[in-house]
Amino acid sequence: MLSEDQVKALYPRAAPEHLAAFQAQADGLLQGYGMARKATRLQFFLAQMGHESAGLTRTEEDLNYRAERLLVIWPKRFPSLADAAPYARNPEKLAECVYGGRRDLGNKLPGDGWLFRGRGYIQLTGRITYAEVGAIAGLDLVNQPELVAGPDHALLVSCAFWEWKGLNKLCDTGDFEAVTRRVSGGLHGLQDPKAWLDKVRRVLATPPAPENQPAAELAVAVQRALQARGYTEIGAADGDIGPRSIAAITRFRLAAGLPSGLIDKRLLKALEIAV
Repeated sequence: MLSEDQVKALYPRAAPEHLAAFQAQADGLLQGYGMARKATRLQFFLAQMGHESAGLTRTEEDLNYRAERLLVIWPKRFPSLADAAPYARNPEKLAECVYGGRRDLGNKLPGDGWLFRGRGYIQLTGRITYAEVGAIAGLDLVNQPELVAGPDHALLVSCAFWEWKGLNKLCDTGDFEAVTRRVSGGLHGLQDPKAWLDKVRRVLATPPAPENQPAAELAVAVQRALQARGYTEIGAADGDIGPRSIAAITRFRLAAGLPSGLIDKRLLKALEIAV
């Protein structure tokens, strides 16, 4: 679906480990979460990730600001240099100031502002978001928030966020501005995500065709094996490797000490499925 050359063209400055993980996981995750099924969904998703992460190069929010910059970013919170000075070049203190104790983010404990700062290809922020997205992805992001930014799980987390926000249906309307607003909370700096969308469309050139999922019989065998081991969130063993199956596979792989991925030889061996 996405070739290695396309991924490199889209995100040329990304670290090699992020490019490699993205390439290895993209087909399965983008198909499983539905973005690959329509060109607009895929284009909007890749563009939003490019914008939010500066081309997969910024996976943690940079809160190391000069005092003058704080007045620009948070003018109501820091109306003067004197107000901003204690937080300048102090990322952890600044995170607690701007994110700590915020009920809308679910940050209720001391340190939550820093612990659940923006991370990932689509900047997750706040305890609630980490918990909700983690539940969809099958990851404990509340107790392991660093997984959001690591190459092994960053794409999965972005897909789970997309699912959580119901963005595929919104993409189907063709309203890129509405998608941008739902991802970032507003339209400030809209020219950058629009530039990313133009780049994505140029790189992909033609609408991508969905890749085939694993053979239905194999997918059903995997689903049944996971059900037998208590991963009942899959629902019916119907051969459709969608978000719930992906989350269960991810949880099982973590528990079994397997590297990130979907249905491969390691998973089949761990589930005692003969091919």
